[in-house]
Amino acid sequence: MVRGRIRRLGVAGVITVLACGCAAQHGERHTTTSRSEAAPGPAGEPHYGAAVPRLGSGSLSPAVTGKTVLVVGDSWSASIGQGMSEVGASRNTVVNAGLGGCGILLPVGKETPEACRKWPTRWPSYLQKYKPDAILLTVGFWDVTPQRLAGDKEAHDLTSPAHETAFRDRLNQAISLLTERNTPLYLMTSQQAGHPKYRSSALVMNRVLREASAKHPGVRLLDLRGQLCNDDGCPQVLAGTQVYDPTEHPTKPARARLANWALNAMFTKDGA
Repeated sequence: MVRGRIRRLGVAGVITVLACGCAAQHGERHTTTSRSEAAPGPAGEPHYGAAVPRLGSGSLSPAVTGKTVLVVGDSWSASIGQGMSEVGASRNTVVNAGLGGCGILLPVGKETPEACRKWPTRWPSYLQKYKPDAILLTVGFWDVTPQRLAGDKEAHDLTSPAHETAFRDRLNQAISLLTERNTPLYLMTSQQAGHPKYRSSALVMNRVLREASAKHPGVRLLDLRGQLCNDDGCPQVLAGTQVYDPTEHPTKPARARLANWALNAMFTKDGA
């Protein structure tokens, strides 16, 4: 598994990172300024039907003002965090600590950048430093791909019972660290459930995420998969918006709409 370079972009007068799916970026960046309710299908995944999802809400609620949000996880977290900065940094603080190429499983080997191994110590320091009002964690790409954990001779994905257990244990560790100050934590499902190659593993991840959000007080699920995909897959265009850029991350308009949706879900009563 090859993980490439950082791509640094200047956004709204600050430096942020839009990492490709194989990028590694280091350190935090400080910017001041429809879930389906249908019956569950395989592995607890809701049945979404053939309707094209909304791709987030249209605008940021006025209620999202004076808030501090900490974003941690992988490059999808970094991208959505960048979107949060773009739509809300004029009246909120977004601490974007998403790291491209980083999940939480901590596989062995040189394919895992050193920065990816430091989240158990870095994340608590971010909480102490920034005292966020809400936290977003997304690990929906790297942790569904085959990885070689300690003791493995070959790489396996989350369909391996041992890897599912390891992911659940790491997720519980992350939840424990991120909710230590009783800060609301939001987990995002993996849209890779719409990818034939990763579907089975992503369905396991999404089931574990749903179980965790139901089990832990203060933890909520943001159904990214439900925002981007239907039962037939994850279309390239939703409601006239091109969803993915060449790195398979959200385009600027798509990440803005996802950022509005996520921030509204965090800080408004109806999540609209």
